[in-house]
Amino acid sequence: MSENMRIQKWMVVLGATLGPMLGCDTSEPQPDPQPTPRTQLRVPLYSYIPDAAGDGLKAMSARIEADFEQQHPDVDLVVNPSCFKDDLYEPTQLASSLQGQGECAYDLVETDTMLLGELVATGAVRPWSALPEGVNWHPAGVKASTLDGKLYGVPHWLCTHYVISRDEAVSNARTVNELVQLIASRKTPEMDVAGNLLGSWNLPSLYLDAWSDTHGPEQIQSAVTTERYDTQVIAGMRTLAQACETPAGNPCLDGTFDADENIDLPATLFAEGKADVTLGYSERLHTIVKKLPQAEDRRQLRISPAPLGAGSQTLLFTDSFFLGAQCTGECEKAARAFVSYMSQTSTYAWILLSEDAPATGRVPRYLMPATLDAYQAPGLKEDPLYQRIDTTTRTASPFPNGGVLGIRKAMRDHLVQELTTKAP
Repeated sequence: MSENMRIQKWMVVLGATLGPMLGCDTSEPQPDPQPTPRTQLRVPLYSYIPDAAGDGLKAMSARIEADFEQQHPDVDLVVNPSCFKDDLYEPTQLASSLQGQGECAYDLVETDTMLLGELVATGAVRPWSALPEGVNWHPAGVKASTLDGKLYGVPHWLCTHYVISRDEAVSNARTVNELVQLIASRKTPEMDVAGNLLGSWNLPSLYLDAWSDTHGPEQIQSAVTTERYDTQVIAGMRTLAQACETPAGNPCLDGTFDADENIDLPATLFAEGKADVTLGYSERLHTIVKKLPQAEDRRQLRISPAPLGAGSQTLLFTDSFFLGAQCTGECEKAARAFVSYMSQTSTYAWILLSEDAPATGRVPRYLMPATLDAYQAPGLKEDPLYQRIDTTTRTASPFPNGGVLGIRKAMRDHLVQELTTKAP
């Protein structure tokens, strides 16, 4: 080996040895590693809830996305995609989108468990392996989300028919006849009851609730029929419908309160003192409190599950999260994290207390959470209306989770005829 070659060899060895010690990087530059792609999760939420901020639920959706992504930076959460146009009560539309065939594909959807049987039949959803852990679920919500022993839904919201009044005796009524008699005994010039008794989902649901109040919830599926209607139940519902009558007609049955633009009218009439009682869901309190005269304290309000029959054995609606059959692997992992976030008491608290709305004039949504833990959150625990909602519905049972969709319009038409026909 020549002297020059020997010198060059030692220079290479010396550079490799001393370079790192002197802070010199003698290696070839490496390209920057590619960032790990985020898992996108697209979720339409159940939209029929109070729009506390008056912005089409945009602020609520944005906060859900921000809070969740802060905890799970590997997920790109899209809540209420702008392309979503499906009817949440049409399983075939939901199925198409969950299978990636619709205009707006998504991975899971929140809708009413009264559609569960029909939605499962499409093959577009599949069971969850388990509910999020560490949560005290309302049993009715879990039962409503289960079909053939399989858990298809993670419960989120509950709902039922309530009587809202300013009278403790009315609030304590235990039968529909007692309720109507107590309201009539007030002898006020205002209409006795304001509430929507129409709608192809609404009226059949009222009948089922009244059936349960009369006969108990155990055999409620047998009441999902157009073949026969229980005469005792119909008599009680007719009595309630008559309490809606005014000199100008019956807005509970003539379509006045069923019009989209008048959805809040019964609650508004009650808030303004133009109706003694309103019949509706607990979230109608949101509208009522907003429209109360400034001098009136919300603590004067009374709310109780509506006694619609010969007793009071409440049925609960449930809105649950359904997992798309194609959401597997990382998508399913993200979906499980999302429903766990939505089930946390802290998440429930800010949504129920309308913290997405401006602080000035903020009013709680008065929705029913599907977890019993949520009622103990600060802000809810101190609110007597929330606590009344909790204590009066703990032993309630679920509405049927199949069979109503196909016959609801026929049921509505038959029931309207029954309620507008004079008793024999």
